[in-house]
Amino acid sequence: MPGSKQEKKVTPAKLQPPKQRETKKPLSIEWTETEKQELDFGRFVGLAFSGFVLAVYLRTMHPTVAGGDSGELMGAACELGVAHPPGYPLFTMLSWLGIQLIPVGSPGYRMNCVSVIFGVLASFFHFKTVLRWHLGLYHPRGPDNPWIGSAWIAMLSSGLMSFCPLIWQYSTHTEVFAMNNMFIAILLYLTVRYVQESQVKFARLGALFIGLGLTNQHTLVLYAFPLVLWMLYIGRHELLSFKEMSILVLLGLLGLSPYLYLFWAATHAPLGSWGDTSTLSGWPAVGFWTHFLRKEYGTFALYSGKESPSGLKQLLLAMRLYSLSIFRSDSLFLGFAAPFGLFSSVYQNGFKTFGAVIASMMIFYMVVFHYLANLPLDKPLFFGVHVRFWMQPHIVVFAFLGIGADKIFSHLGSFRRPVVILFTLAAVTAQLGVNWEKMDQSDNWFTHDFGKAMLDHRPEHAVLLTQGDVVTNSRCQKYRLDVAHLDMPMMTYEWFKTMHGPHFPHPPWAPPMKFPGVQFAVGGTPLKEHRKCCPYSMKQFLDANFPSKRPFYLVGGWYGTELSNGQQPPGIPGYYTEPVGTAMRIIAGRKRLKSKEYKEEYTILVNYISYSQALWVNRMERAVAKGKEPDPSPWIKEQKELAKVIKNLEKLIALAEKEGIVEEDLYRNTGIAYGRLKCEEPNLYPKVDCLGQGQTKMRAMMKKFLEVTKKPKHETQNEKLVVDNPTKFINLG
Repeated sequence: MPGSKQEKKVTPAKLQPPKQRETKKPLSIEWTETEKQELDFGRFVGLAFSGFVLAVYLRTMHPTVAGGDSGELMGAACELGVAHPPGYPLFTMLSWLGIQLIPVGSPGYRMNCVSVIFGVLASFFHFKTVLRWHLGLYHPRGPDNPWIGSAWIAMLSSGLMSFCPLIWQYSTHTEVFAMNNMFIAILLYLTVRYVQESQVKFARLGALFIGLGLTNQHTLVLYAFPLVLWMLYIGRHELLSFKEMSILVLLGLLGLSPYLYLFWAATHAPLGSWGDTSTLSGWPAVGFWTHFLRKEYGTFALYSGKESPSGLKQLLLAMRLYSLSIFRSDSLFLGFAAPFGLFSSVYQNGFKTFGAVIASMMIFYMVVFHYLANLPLDKPLFFGVHVRFWMQPHIVVFAFLGIGADKIFSHLGSFRRPVVILFTLAAVTAQLGVNWEKMDQSDNWFTHDFGKAMLDHRPEHAVLLTQGDVVTNSRCQKYRLDVAHLDMPMMTYEWFKTMHGPHFPHPPWAPPMKFPGVQFAVGGTPLKEHRKCCPYSMKQFLDANFPSKRPFYLVGGWYGTELSNGQQPPGIPGYYTEPVGTAMRIIAGRKRLKSKEYKEEYTILVNYISYSQALWVNRMERAVAKGKEPDPSPWIKEQKELAKVIKNLEKLIALAEKEGIVEEDLYRNTGIAYGRLKCEEPNLYPKVDCLGQGQTKMRAMMKKFLEVTKKPKHETQNEKLVVDNPTKFINLG
């Protein structure tokens, strides 16, 4: 009707478009042309820089087995066994693969190359992370600031990190920490890619690599936990669907699948393998879960000893020590730039930025780890174990350092470009140069030579009782496999007898090793809660195997005393030890060695002294070959190396004189070493005010040589000349 309200025109329901559910994604960055060019340049620089790191690491790498856990990890990988808790299955399998694929060197050398590869990949992904992070911080770029410099900032950050002594050290020998550094760097890289590009594939890859990383180091969970929560929050509209969560969980479980290796490895359990992981759980404390959860160490602890500090006091002490390390020696005092990087990256884009999340990851790790870590930090050995876990926060701190340094450089205006380039090159070169001598382990054969000497000078089918890290990679090199090596601390575990007992080598004319119980009770004391059944003392073990046709030796001392009233030094009732070179012969009763046995041991000792002397003389010759100081100085450059040679030759002299062994060349070689010692240099052995002391000691040694030598006079004229000219410098070498 005219004048009436117009009726609304209603569209039929079937013609209305269906409502679409809104999905919100994190904003992704669209790079400008200048930024794309910087990314391309950064890819080239990153590859070139990684190649340089690879060359440095290979040049300074250990040539063979190093100390600590290196020998045990090598043994596990060579024979596909099980390493100490939590087992390190991925590391073991990849190291074994490296032994098969790398065509040169001994098994120890090849496994060290595998660690180098992990270290270089950590450096590469760290570089890529800082490159993209720096680009994103100041996106979009204005026309007034065309030079970006992200590649140089990434090189500064990653260069200082790669040649930091702590990270460098553990990237050049067989250890699990280089692999952990690699996984941390990969996670940071995937995170920055997800923040900048909002692609689900980076979250999926992150779930996979978290799982893989947890098959190596469980401490990675302290980074993964806050990271996962943050990514699920910013990507909640994409990631919190049932389908996507199922994919993420399955990928995480796929990453954990290398742990299945432990079940298989336990079926053949080569000597040196840890635990019994053939079942999920067993009696009373063996099984996969015991190994995986590190129950034998303490699930949330690093140390199972009586002195186990933890809590707030330990946290504050550790944080103070870490700050001193990262802000001083580890960063060439450039660590002060890291707080600038933290504040600038957080306040630049708010608390949803990449900088905020990696800062929260590091803080969470530092607080939780140091609160739980219970190693007594006042003891150098345990402090050295503890600092290895500082590499994980180092990776984040060095990233902040680069960002902070650029924030400082941004105030230089037109001078920023040349300053950034020159400072980066100078800082990385300085970090490399300052730490080179200490990190160059290319000539470090000490552990290998010690292990070889320990085995060389044992009779055939000998039995060695050891403790601590007196482990070599002899199983890898198939060297002296006739020697039975019993690690006393491992004997305390209930799986030792069943897993290792049947495999100890023994000749056909001697019975197998006998174990009078399930596990060794140290000092005969009651066992821990999970070690309560069927203990035996060391005396009971020796009684079960003595008298023996096979000689027994002790290396490194008894693991606990069984003498009454805790008498020192530690001992076992009814047994005593006779020093014979690098070990002590275990003898039943109070009888001395029989004449025949003594002659055999004496021959072994003579061979040991001769062999060790040859090693140290060779070390001296290599030091001399590296060159003299500028003329007219007679001193050689390698004074610290020479001091080590003298110290060890004097130990051999003391051993020979104690045993009544006449080794005339020992005096002569020690005298030559003293003659090359520039002892006016402070902090060198011997610590005396010694104007001419090196020459004085040389003459004293040559005099002893002349007293004992059986050489004709015409062959000792030079030595006599040294003794007869007390005021004249003579370079006898």
